Formats: sequence, structure tokens, C-alpha cells
Amino acid sequence: MTDVVQRTTSDDLVPGAADESAPEAAQAVAESPARLRRIRAGRNKAFDRLVFDLDGPVPGVQVQYVDALRHQGSGDVVQLRGRAVVQIDIHPATAHTDGGDPTMTDPLPDLTAFAVFRQLADAGDFEAQLTWGIGVAARTALRATTLTGPSRVAVDVWHAEPGTGDQLLRRGDSGAAVATWQWRLVQALGRPLVVDEHFGPVTEEATRDFQRAQGLAADGVVGRRSRAAMVRALGL
Repeated sequence: MTDVVQRTTSDDLVPGAADESAPEAAQAVAESPARLRRIRAGRNKAFDRLVFDLDGPVPGVQVQYVDALRHQGSGDVVQLRGRAVVQIDIHPATAHTDGGDPTMTDPLPDLTAFAVFRQLADAGDFEAQLTWGIGVAARTALRATTLTGPSRVAVDVWHAEPGTGDQLLRRGDSGAAVATWQWRLVQALGRPLVVDEHFGPVTEEATRDFQRAQGLAADGVVGRRSRAAMVRALGL
């Protein structure tokens, strides 16, 4: 397997604390619907971010976890990869011109190798409301933010913790906690590593390298001391 990290970044990535209440909403006053121009994705030390670039006034946004994402028109379930689904409602906003042509022509962002994002899907553009969904690796804290100059809506989903207390991560383990640990290794070591939720031999060796650099026993097992060292190394 080739060790590759998708180098998708956003100029808007900023650290901050999440409000874990649901749904999370950012309100804005808009006189007419904003028009969706582009969607970008980026990765922060502690969360993944989705940015909706818009033309026109800043709309409001609400994000929440749902059991299933349903298309606005048909009500059909939109299938998404991941263990949880985040629904994003942006209003007033549209993704088409008055003549019915799409306002967004760029491809959707590639979410390969993100710590928590798994898949993005369009769930409708109706009566000045855009609905999108993100399949995510775990149900974690959310944050919705509106930004100006130009108009943007940002949605942040926090990474799962790579274990707590005496819990260990080791070769053969899988899941959202492993993905977070892999992404943190990428940042701490400054080299490519597959972020795929699977703790295999490459992740084990990268863990050993990190442990050696931190003066820890290089056993390739992630425990309390390795997690604490990572927090210090990344300034989390």
C-alpha cells in the first residue's frame, strides 16, 4: 500500500472550541438568496472543515446529526459512508440561476484521508434552501460559522479522540480513533501516512518513530503516555 496523504487545505482553517449542543446554528440576515459557488474542504489539527463559498449576502446555517439524510424533493434516503450523518441546511441560498443553470461548476472536494469526513452529498436545492450531508467517522462535536468578505459558511466536525485513560491502540485495531491518531502522526512527523482507520504495520512503525522522537518506549502501542506526548507535540 502506498503511503499518501491528500493535501487538501483551506485558508480559513482556524482552531477553536466546539459547542456540542445540537443542532448548531449560525444566523445571518440575508435580503435575497445567496448563490453557491464552490465547496472546499480542509483539515485542522483537531477538526475537519467544510467551506461553502457563496455570492451575495451571508445566509444562515444549521447543522445537526440525523439518523438518515433525506432528499428534499423525493424524501428518499441519501446513502453516505460513515458511522454518523451530519445534515447541513443553508437558507436563504440557492445553487442555480434564475434560468435554472447550476451556479457551482467545480467538482466536489476529495475527502480521501480526512480524519473524520467520509463522504459529501447534495440533498436538495428547493425554495431557497440548500441541504447537504456529510458521512463522518464518528458522532463528535459540531460547529457552524458564517464568514464575510466574501460570503462563506463553514462547518467544523471535531476528530474522535484516539483513546482515553488506559485504553490502548495497537496493530490490528480499526475505527475513528485510529484515523485521528494517523492524522496526528502526519502532522507530528511531517511525512505522508495513509489515514484509513486501520492500524497496520506502517502506522505501527510511524508510532514507533514518534515514540522514539519523544523519548518514550518505542513499542508501537498508543497508550496514555503516547497520547499525552502527541498533545504536547501538536499544542492541542
